[in-house]
Amino acid sequence: MSETAQILAFLSALLLAASVAIWAKLRGPLLQRLDGTRASNAAPAELVTQVLVAAFGVAVLAAVLAVVGWIIP
Repeated sequence: MSETAQILAFLSALLLAASVAIWAKLRGPLLQRLDGTRASNAAPAELVTQVLVAAFGVAVLAAVLAVVGWIIP
């Protein structure tokens, strides 16, 4: 069970690194509206949020498996 927890923790770290890479590469310039104000490009922010939530869920699952593996050897 601890091996599974380690694999899931590694997957969570990969998802976290992927979210940082997506945020850095796809952030893009600010979009200019017709009235002259600037608006941010929200699509990359939504994708990064979804990947971060997935990383958090996998990390929680890994932590639960690690604790269960620690209690029940």
